Amino acid sequence: MIAVPLKMEKVNSAVSPLFGKAKYFAIANKGEIQILKNVCHGGNQVAMWLHSLGVKKLLVSHMGANPFEKLIQFGMESYFVGEERILFKEALLAYADGDLMRVDKGNFDTIFPPHSHSHGEKHHHHSHHKGNDTTDTFLIRGIHNPPLMNTYHFTK
Repeated sequence: MIAVPLKMEKVNSAVSPLFGKAKYFAIANKGEIQILKNVCHGGNQVAMWLHSLGVKKLLVSHMGANPFEKLIQFGMESYFVGEERILFKEALLAYADGDLMRVDKGNFDTIFPPHSHSHGEKHHHHSHHKGNDTTDTFLIRGIHNPPLMNTYHFTK
């Protein structure tokens, strides 16, 4: 199950640059996309909420150190979608193609330096994430189309 913070309650929304204060989260699970309103207050609460939903992976453009540590405690993986505006669909396809860098304790401060968000700093990261061949990836790529309600299938 993959979660992505969104700016709007739409499947074609841009990824929110905020994690703990994102208004919505898209949850991708076995070809079905649900968009849920974020009723939490802050990154740690969001991390706990996403964990309670069964989320295993998170695609983000920024997050703080405390929520990141909480995600690690829960065994969740985080992937960096970049600092530039990116649509939800584009982020999922980049993940499916293996183009997103996995965030870990060794690179967190490089990817998310303190006070780096929206200050024009540019970072270029090479992928350390090889193409994901999980069920979610195939469903994102549109290879498998199960008949589910509210299902979105993405192809390039």
